[in-house]
Amino acid sequence: MLGGPAGGARAWRDDYVRRMGLVRRLSEADGALVAVIVAPPGYGKSSLLSEWAAHDGRPFLWLCFDEAPSRKTRAEPAAAALAEPAAAALATLRAQERSFVLAVDDAHLAPPGILSELVRVVLDECPEGSMVAVSARRHPVLPLGRLRASHVLVEVGVEDLAFRPSQAAAVLRMAGLELDYDAVKTLVQRTEGWPAGLYLASLSLRGRPDPSDAVAHVRGDDHVLAEYFRDEVLPALSPELREFAVRTSVLHELSGEVCDAVLKGEGSALTLAELEAASPLLRPLDAAHECHRWHTLFRDVLNAELRRTEPQLVRSLHSRASAWFEASGDVDRAIDHAVSAHDSIRTGDLLWRRIVAYVTQGRNDIVQTWLARFSQEELAGYAPLALCAAHSFLAAGNAAEARHWAITGSAALGRDRARSGSASSSPGFAGINAMLGGGGVVQMGQAAADACRVEPEDSPWRPIWLLLLGTARHLAGDRKTAGPILETGADVAAATAPSVASLCLAQAAMMAIETGDWDSATELTDRAAKVIEDRGLADYPICAFAFAAAAATRAHQGRIDEAKRDLRRGVELLAALGDFLPWYGAETRILLAHASLWLADLVGARTLLAEASRLARRTSGAVVFARWFDDAWSHMDSLAETSLGGPSSLTIAELRILRFLPSHRSFREIAEQLGVSANTVKTQAHAVYRKLGAASRSEAVARADEAGLLGR
Repeated sequence: MLGGPAGGARAWRDDYVRRMGLVRRLSEADGALVAVIVAPPGYGKSSLLSEWAAHDGRPFLWLCFDEAPSRKTRAEPAAAALAEPAAAALATLRAQERSFVLAVDDAHLAPPGILSELVRVVLDECPEGSMVAVSARRHPVLPLGRLRASHVLVEVGVEDLAFRPSQAAAVLRMAGLELDYDAVKTLVQRTEGWPAGLYLASLSLRGRPDPSDAVAHVRGDDHVLAEYFRDEVLPALSPELREFAVRTSVLHELSGEVCDAVLKGEGSALTLAELEAASPLLRPLDAAHECHRWHTLFRDVLNAELRRTEPQLVRSLHSRASAWFEASGDVDRAIDHAVSAHDSIRTGDLLWRRIVAYVTQGRNDIVQTWLARFSQEELAGYAPLALCAAHSFLAAGNAAEARHWAITGSAALGRDRARSGSASSSPGFAGINAMLGGGGVVQMGQAAADACRVEPEDSPWRPIWLLLLGTARHLAGDRKTAGPILETGADVAAATAPSVASLCLAQAAMMAIETGDWDSATELTDRAAKVIEDRGLADYPICAFAFAAAAATRAHQGRIDEAKRDLRRGVELLAALGDFLPWYGAETRILLAHASLWLADLVGARTLLAEASRLARRTSGAVVFARWFDDAWSHMDSLAETSLGGPSSLTIAELRILRFLPSHRSFREIAEQLGVSANTVKTQAHAVYRKLGAASRSEAVARADEAGLLGR
């Protein structure tokens, strides 16, 4: 025990970040007799005590402990060495005549019994209003449960001491590093607000060409951060706890069961409890403290220690974790650990069973991340893994890569039928060939029909087959059978394959547009849009077709802002897809072109139609495209004739339509009264909009009023 109650305070420095909120919480804690501040090193516990002391009206008596008091007095027992200074400290406390705060810094170094006795004396024998403030790297041996229940305990932990972005920015500026606010937030997330970690990270980042860009790659095994952890944290763990922590660092979350499985042992739950008591860097994730995780940066250090000290063990640990998570039904983690074990066969088997769910539920990014961990040779070496790559690239819109891996997967099946036989008859293998094989609409429809006959009703591939079958029937001109198939596909896919559901609905909407059933088209595209929004698929390139259908329908309805938004999104997603599948690219561009026409963008429509025509020629057996092209070019010619603009250029037919625009009648109702088609009314109304320089029906009425064309 060094110094005494009269000394030991850490002097306040100007480069400390102030914590006035915490200071008020401590100094104004009503009825509090004990304050416990617990956090790992580098969280500012001592500086918080100093700031509190500077603002509290009570005097602070300081007490701190040596890291190893017995080393200086090896000839006598530790208890005897501490007896005299402990007695002196207690005497000083009992001599106080007014309330005070006893600040015990580094209380985790206090010998057993001393801290409890100090707290007892302050609470029982010292002036009313006196308080004990304990700062420690782990929870002190005090009756915290009883104190908490008695409402006399105030606690400050890691979450309270972690810096917010504004505080972090101040630390970084003092360290000579200026980052934009988004980069600061990212760094706070990476360091979990750990003050010392923020400062150490700034030292590492200062030497980078673009510090803001490098923030996302800050890791705990960076030598600047790792040295701190090795100096300040690891030595506090016993050899047994350290070995446990290092070997279980392969896990993101730690529980007794999974740790037992990974270590092939027993008693991990008790070890986790010891570790939690030894280091606040191990965070409980549930109220029962049965599941934990390490501070992100410290886990990086533990992982680095594992790779450095026991590299031969890494794959085995990950393999055991993968098996345990598979048995527990957690497929994501089972695959993740199989990938970390670099086990291409296990990864292929696990992923192949769920590939449909991953690529149709907006989770293809994680599949791409897993695949990127394997070399080209490893992907090609096992058919299920190669076929997973084919479907993943297809969902990402990269038809060339998808075709490459489909061919590669087929070759792998031929090399190893025994091991990969389950995939050889899989509908997923046949499906990728049907879509990419270039056989045209007839082959795609036949493959889909065959699969629908033999596949069970609950097959995860069934929604894809229904989409392909319905699309093939539609493209071949058989709308009568295509509609029910697509509706069934949308229903079947709703829960398990939402991206497929949106495409089924969009395909059905395209058929409704063909027949002029705009009410049905609106209902179908609105349903597709809701699926995309609810399931977070707005950035999924494969959904370009659904946005195109929505753009065309909403433009026709006069929902201008929505149509423009959908058109823009559809074009953006289509750019990510490139040519993709010819039939898909042709359909999507046709719908986008029609939306552009109804929004009076002739240049955009011409470009899209030209691209659609090129792709349509590569889609053998598709007969519906001809009518779409005829209608589109007809619309375009009509618009071109009336593109001179200005109110004076309005034709008699357009002036007749203009008279109806102030009313609440729909275009269909106007068409019925005039004895023309709704499509004609729509075309002439948009010609009116263009010539009046209006973007909507209401704006056209306002412009016409200003020009005196309505006689009002």
